[in-house]
Amino acid sequence: MKIAIIGTGNLGKSIAKGLITNNAITTLVLTKRNLESIAEFEGYKNVILTTDNLQAVQKSDILIFAVQPAHFELVLKAIAPHLNENHIIISTITGFTIPKIEAVVGANRFIIRAMPNTAIAVGKSMTCLCSNLQGAKRIKVAEAIFNRLGHTLAIPNLKCKQRQ
Repeated sequence: MKIAIIGTGNLGKSIAKGLITNNAITTLVLTKRNLESIAEFEGYKNVILTTDNLQAVQKSDILIFAVQPAHFELVLKAIAPHLNENHIIISTITGFTIPKIEAVVGANRFIIRAMPNTAIAVGKSMTCLCSNLQGAKRIKVAEAIFNRLGHTLAIPNLKCKQRQ
């Protein structure tokens, strides 16, 4: 899998460590404004560190967003013109609903929200997943990713839509 983690803070690092440890990637692009804080990932095979979110989008099929909620909309607006029909958008952003994501990138995108818990750092997370209608077609991809970091529970679209 070609995965990018956009915003490699604490949660992003935990996800990256789990993906690397479990050999779940073909390419992993990690973005952060300050690369010094993710220098521990230098030297891993097929792991790219960058401050450039557009580079991450271009080199990946799956985009996991772990930025601060206040920055998410700006990041989405910047990358939206560079998304292709295959990109899967996985948001771990608290308080940023699927309709808000759709308003920026379009409802025709594969959009999935992932809500992991803190046990993700030790590979024991219980991650709840929900998606828009398009994202339901790719929910198995998100399950495959997060099952390597613990367990997942996919919330059916109807229930997910009611809770957004």
